[in-house]
Amino acid sequence: MTRSRIRYRLTLWLFRGCLPIMLSACAGAPRTRPLDTKPVDEGAGTIEGVRKQLEGRWTLVSLTMTAADGRSAPVDAGGELVADGFGNLEVEYRLSETGLKTLDGLGIKSPNPVINTSGQVVIDTTQKRITYVGDDFTKRALDFDPTLAAQRANPFSLERVRYYTWGADGTLTLATRYDNGQNAAVSHWKKGS
Repeated sequence: MTRSRIRYRLTLWLFRGCLPIMLSACAGAPRTRPLDTKPVDEGAGTIEGVRKQLEGRWTLVSLTMTAADGRSAPVDAGGELVADGFGNLEVEYRLSETGLKTLDGLGIKSPNPVINTSGQVVIDTTQKRITYVGDDFTKRALDFDPTLAAQRANPFSLERVRYYTWGADGTLTLATRYDNGQNAAVSHWKKGS
């Protein structure tokens, strides 16, 4: 046997024998001091504050739609918005016959008088935005013209960011915008009791 072969076998034997001893010496122990953390920010203007303010059932007060060419009109509709403490948001608009005709006059087609968007959202308090998140947008039925949704002309689509503002009286205003920044759908909501 050559010297290098003997060295190789000796090294291999030492490695196999010492490895379990070294690994057992590295076994984890309970943490003896707490992690450095800080409390979650709360209050107006924080994510937690906005989430708590949004949480609950809201009733639609008014809905105004604007066509891509700038024409605008109030739409006769009822609706409900429900937000929970886990970041889930569901918005439902129930359009009357008059409301459907108003949308049609603006060039926005809705084959269904009920428009529903729901899913988990992320709140951006800096830009006052609410964004639906998830990779299942294409799997969800938008109850709206799929051609418009594909062209991002659908003011109600999940892909549209919702911009929020709070009124002095506690009302909530949600607005979606077209790609040029112009308002598409503006809804006003009053919190239920």
